[in-house]
Amino acid sequence: MKIMNSDYYFIKPYDNPNDLPPKESFNDILNETYMHPFTWNARTTRRSFWISTLINIILFFICGSILPIALDSDINTGLKWIDLIVIAIIAIWGVLASLGQTIRRLHDLNYSGYWYWASLFTAGGYFLFYLALQPSVQRPVKWGGYLFIDPNQKGSAYYLQAYNEDTEPIDLTPVPTVGQIIKEHYFDCFNWKARSTRTSFWIGSAVSVIATCCFALFIGLSVALLVIKSPYISIDTGMVILLGITIVASTIGLIWTLIAQLGHLVRRLHDANFNGAWFWICIVPYIGFLLLDFLLFHPSVNNDNDWDDYLFKHKDQINK
Repeated sequence: MKIMNSDYYFIKPYDNPNDLPPKESFNDILNETYMHPFTWNARTTRRSFWISTLINIILFFICGSILPIALDSDINTGLKWIDLIVIAIIAIWGVLASLGQTIRRLHDLNYSGYWYWASLFTAGGYFLFYLALQPSVQRPVKWGGYLFIDPNQKGSAYYLQAYNEDTEPIDLTPVPTVGQIIKEHYFDCFNWKARSTRTSFWIGSAVSVIATCCFALFIGLSVALLVIKSPYISIDTGMVILLGITIVASTIGLIWTLIAQLGHLVRRLHDANFNGAWFWICIVPYIGFLLLDFLLFHPSVNNDNDWDDYLFKHKDQINK
């Protein structure tokens, strides 16, 4: 079996070098970022997004550096509240500008701007970072076009076309039901020579996180009741046996959950047409987990996949 394949990438290359997205000038990027923070029904290029992100970081650093000076009575003898208002306005405008750019970047990848809320979670933040690194979708999208585009630039005419839903590529990746996802996650954990969709894996991972927290809580509380002597709690022999059973059962559940997560992870790698051996990249501290997440974020590879099919049947999926 091979570890690397034609779909191997951490940052996806462009599909067609002849229809590259427009290259905005630095002035256009500044105009787009700070003069159109609320123009969300549009898209922005990867280059524009990352340049504006760098500018925002510098802007926030300057605001943070000026703030202590503005609050120092020995240095700033004027009206401090005016300085604070100016700093607050700049910072808030920078946040809004960043929000607008992020939403337009999601649109540029043909994702809804509502995916921005995924940043509330750690894995969701990684996913947005992964998306921000990927190239533009090389076709018109339903969320509008680029704010600044030179019609004389090579390939620009292609992106000036109106969006046509009939020309949208059809996603053949099945979406299993929640019940089927949980069944696959816990009862097919040793079936590694198979595939698992991105939706199935991340829902299964969320279930694993909740289950792990619950099992760890049960173990912790049971051990605490056995070890810590309290005058308010009387523990007899029956209670000791019950707590012992709880600890053993929770430990078994915790181990089973970890094995289930490993099996789901290997199937997800197979679905992206990667060998399950890529799991071992996580032994590299931090960077390994980040790169593994990037591979797990990859969409399903429906053609020329080296591993078996999905575990669920046709009747167990939502989109038939």
